[in-house]
Amino acid sequence: MDNRDMKFLKNLSLLTYIGLAMIIPIMAGFLLGNIIDRKIQSGNAFMIIFTMIGIAASFFNVYKIIMKSMDKK
Repeated sequence: MDNRDMKFLKNLSLLTYIGLAMIIPIMAGFLLGNIIDRKIQSGNAFMIIFTMIGIAASFFNVYKIIMKSMDKK
């Protein structure tokens, strides 16, 4: 593989990592909130709260990934 292919694969890997770092906390927050809402029958309150926490956590994860990636270059 030449240098261009390696750079493409590194960028593709970074993009995949960022995507997973965004979707996993959001889905975990949604599912956890949904489970809690079902247990205590509180409507959608905890689902919304935990989804928002998941969104905040995912943006923080992406920020850390981008900062770490910029330090390497």
